[in-house]
Parts: sequence; C-alpha cells; structure tokens
Amino acid sequence: MFAQFEFPELQRLRKRPFSHSSDGCGPETPRPPKRQQQLPPSPSTLGHSLDRVSRPSHPQDLPLTPPEPSRFSEKREFGDDNPAPNSPNKRRIEEWLSSTRSRRKSCPPRLELKVPDSDKGQPTLARKETSGPDRGNGLRPLIELLQDMSQSQQQSQTQSFGAGSVASGRNARSVTSHPDYRSVLRNNCIHIDHTGKKIPPELREFLDSSIIKQRSEPLTPEAIAEAVQTAIEIADSPESNIYDLNGTAMLPIKRSDVGRGGNTPWYTDTLPKSDAYDTPLAQPKPDVHCGYLTGQRSTWTVEENAVIDHQQAKKITQPARGNCFPFFVFEMKSEAMGGTLWHAENQAAGSGACCVNAKRWLYREAYGTNDQLVVESIAFSACVTHREVVFHVHHYSAADNLYYMSLLEAFQTVRQVEECNNIVSNIFKHALGSRQDKTREQVKLLYPFPAHWKKTRSASVMEPQNPAADEGDAAKDDASNKSQRTE
Repeated sequence: MFAQFEFPELQRLRKRPFSHSSDGCGPETPRPPKRQQQLPPSPSTLGHSLDRVSRPSHPQDLPLTPPEPSRFSEKREFGDDNPAPNSPNKRRIEEWLSSTRSRRKSCPPRLELKVPDSDKGQPTLARKETSGPDRGNGLRPLIELLQDMSQSQQQSQTQSFGAGSVASGRNARSVTSHPDYRSVLRNNCIHIDHTGKKIPPELREFLDSSIIKQRSEPLTPEAIAEAVQTAIEIADSPESNIYDLNGTAMLPIKRSDVGRGGNTPWYTDTLPKSDAYDTPLAQPKPDVHCGYLTGQRSTWTVEENAVIDHQQAKKITQPARGNCFPFFVFEMKSEAMGGTLWHAENQAAGSGACCVNAKRWLYREAYGTNDQLVVESIAFSACVTHREVVFHVHHYSAADNLYYMSLLEAFQTVRQVEECNNIVSNIFKHALGSRQDKTREQVKLLYPFPAHWKKTRSASVMEPQNPAADEGDAAKDDASNKSQRTE
C-alpha cells in the first residue's frame, strides 16, 4: 500500500481560510470548510479605483500573509458601510457628492411654461433661474435667443402698421408663405386665376390689342445676350441679386418718367377685407413697384398734387414712398434660397388688389358712382426668378364681388427675353398714356376739395358738410380759443 504523507501547510489552509478582520490586519478567524468564503463589501472611497485593495477570486490564490494596507486605506475603517452622521467620512462623502452634482453639465436646463401677462402671443418656454456655477458665465441657451428674436419681430411688425391699417394692433397675422394663405386670400375676396378664364371679354380684347401685341422695335442681339447672361449668373445667388434683371432688356423698368419704390410696407386702407372673416391679409410689401412721379420730379400741377397729398387721400393715392397710384408691382424670388413663384403670387395678390382699389376709390370720389369700366382700374404684377417671369393682370369683378389675379403670360428668362420686353414696354405705354390721362382728369375734379374731406378727425369726416355751418363752427372755435387765452 502507498504511504500517506501529510502536509501541515495545506491542512492549515483548508482548516483556516484567510479572512480580514474589521480593521483589515487582525488575526484570522476560522470558517466552516464547506462554505464558500464571503468577502466583505468594498466601502465607499473618495479616491481613484486604483487605491482599492485587489482581491483574488479563488481561495487557492490567497497569500499566506495578509497584504500590507495602502496609504489611503489606513485613513478609513473597513467594514464601516454606514458611517455615523457626524463622522468625518460621512461629511467628506457628502461634500464629494455635492461637488459632483454642481459640476454636472450633461443634463439640459429646467424649462418652465411662461404665460404672458396679456394676450400678446403664445406661451413660451423659459429656463428656470438657478444658482450655480453656470449662472453668470455669459452663456445663454438657444431657447432664450429664440424668444428675443420672436419679440423683436413682433415689435417691428407692430410699428410698421399704419394708423388706419386693417390689421393694426393684431399680432396673429397671416404669413404669405404659409400653406393655408390661399384660403386667407379667398376668404378676403381675392381669387388667383391660374388660367386667365376669369378675364372678362372687354378686358381680354384690350390685353390682346395693347399689352400682349408684338412691338415694332425689336431688340438687338447684344441686349438679348446680356439679359440671358445675367439670368445665368444669378442662378445660384440670393434674392437681392435677382434685382439685376431689372436693368436688362428683359425687364426695362428703370425709366426717368416712372416713379419707383420698393421693399417698404404699404398702408392697408385699400386692402380687401371681408367682414365675415376674422383673419386679415398680410400687409403688402412688394420688392419693386412702379407708379407716377411725386415730389420734385412730378409733372403734375400744384392742384393735382394737393389732392394726392391731402391727408384724407394720401394713404390711398400713395400707399408707400416712391410714387403715386402704383400700377405695376414685382416680386423677386431666389430658387437657390428656397424662394418659389407660389409664394411670390401670394405676395403680389395683396398689393395688386390695393392698386385696383385705389383707382376704384378715385373714380367713386370724382363721379360719385361705382359704374367704372373694368379696364380703367386694372393693375399688373410680375413674379420673377432667374428661370421664369410670370405676368398677371389684377381686376375687379362687380358681378362676383371679387378681386381677380389672372394669368397673363409666362416666359423663360433664357429663351424669351424679347417677349418679356414686349409685355413690360406695353404696360408702361398704357400706364403713362391713357391711364395717366384719365387719372389726372379724375384728380382735377377733386379740387377744390370735397366737403367731406374737411381736416378733422371727427366721426362724421366722410359725411357731406354744410359750408355755412362750417364757417359758423370755425367762428365759435376761434372765439372759444380767444377766451381761453385771456383767462
């Protein structure tokens, strides 16, 4: 039989497995041989994980002598999982946790719903004020910047409205680029006629014979080539460069006998408005508009200018600076910047209707009737991109009680330069010819000023007044003023 050998060291290991005491360096305590050794949980440390004592995973790998305690472990007590509330370890842990929370920057700032004091707009989100290291560091969240931009836009829109504006005081204005704006146009009596079928026969006859006809003065090849090259060069440019087409033979609108303005808000006194529909049209602001000369360059008489400058008529005769009785508006769009002809048509619909209404108002004031021929109040618009020019004629239908924006012609800028030139030149010939003559005749009839144009802000300003009564009222007012000065 084999001899049995005894190894006291192995027997001692099996009987007395290694275990730490409460202080980490005390004597070994016996454990039952069949139970697996349970290591004490690692206490919370304030240092790096490398400061912890590495523990073997198998009893066979345990050293015969306990490891030397590290420098950091000498300052703490092993097995003290729940330190006393007022112990130094507890205070150090709390300080470490609080400093960690204050330095955390991965979470977004807390947001609160900010409801305005009055009915000035929709509720907005604002960051809750906190006291911490992030406060006062000069950094502003994006939500606050968006709020400032929104408030500044609302203030600029409110200041741009005229005193007699239909939409004055309203913050919830429609935007011409909104997909639902065509519905706003329709409900305010403006209809876009995409095919021109709504043009009445008498107007169609005039357009075919005077506006769309071929002119006898053809363009030179050099002028056509220059216009085409300009259209190619601005293809990838912003909207401001689309204006370069106005100086070419394609859109020859730079004339000394035409008053030009643009990019300024119009008065909305002549903007169509439905009493049954609450949402108003957007305030017109065409990129370019052409009309009759005003100021030092005007060729009208003093009496005629006195009528168009009268406070009772100026917001209608001169909806914006640059001219009076505008008859041609332009909306420029850059396809490279996301501009569309659809958006341009929405903008031109409002300003074109204002031009029509100004002529209808003048006829009614001059003759006291609304029986005006449709041709006498028409206006034109052009929606322009680097690729295409779309012309519309604006007219009013008394039978439908609607303002139509009917398609006239559409031309490609790189292929139909001469066709564009014909339309623009014919529009100016009509506007500076028979249209201007009839406009001046109607203006002359309003001088001396009508009685209901008296310079007053009373509620009866539009009602006829008795001249004799006016003189008596003026005498009473003069006497009253003298008595007040003597008191």
